[in-house]
Amino acid sequence: MKKIIKCSVLILTFLLASCYGTEDDTDNICNGNCNVFNGRVYTENNNGIPDVEITLSYTLNQIGANYERIIAKSKTDANGNYIIEAFIKDSEFNVGFFHLTLDENKIESSITSEFYKPSELVNEVAPRINECSFSDLENRNQITTIDYRIPYKTNFTVNLNDYNLTTPNDRFGVGNRIEYGFQRGYNRFLTKQSTATGFGYADGLNTTLIIPAVYGENYLTIYKFKNGLVDNVFETITINNPNTSEPLNYSY
Repeated sequence: MKKIIKCSVLILTFLLASCYGTEDDTDNICNGNCNVFNGRVYTENNNGIPDVEITLSYTLNQIGANYERIIAKSKTDANGNYIIEAFIKDSEFNVGFFHLTLDENKIESSITSEFYKPSELVNEVAPRINECSFSDLENRNQITTIDYRIPYKTNFTVNLNDYNLTTPNDRFGVGNRIEYGFQRGYNRFLTKQSTATGFGYADGLNTTLIIPAVYGENYLTIYKFKNGLVDNVFETITINNPNTSEPLNYSY
């Protein structure tokens, strides 16, 4: 009986090891039938960021089988351009996800304070500031172009008015999501406020907050939790010049 148990454990261990793993193909050079992935990493004033490492990988997550293949790596040139030529397996087309991941520490150290650094944004669970995922790779003729854009930093004023607690759990706050990073799909991230979180909250009857923002579109959430009910307001605010923008006013 003990021998049977030991054999069963060994078989189970082997099966788990074969179903969950990472394959590293970054040393392999694609010499033919390559898919091309390219783009540019740059700040809003059109300056490219050089020497940013970008990794192309593939994942397949299924019940009982999680697999990752690190396919290739590249670095941006002096103008911030990158190109990756990689061999995609037949079994990877139309199944699973491809990922472009860049070195956000390099971004952090390469840009001036007039632009948003990754550390100034709230890196929510998904998507991540340094990653872009996509699944629409169908054949070897496709060229996938995805830029990474870093916007200017600015701010505007929000007045949270008439906040009157009726229960200890009541909250009245504001958060701002901005477009940042890989220019594909949903790439909005919360700007950090004074508490290092993405939301600032009223602390009295009337509260004035300076909200980190970008030139162009800002995606505000006005958070209202009152008497156990959520009554949020969502607005898109365009900022052309914060010095001439009127304060935004919201009532509880």
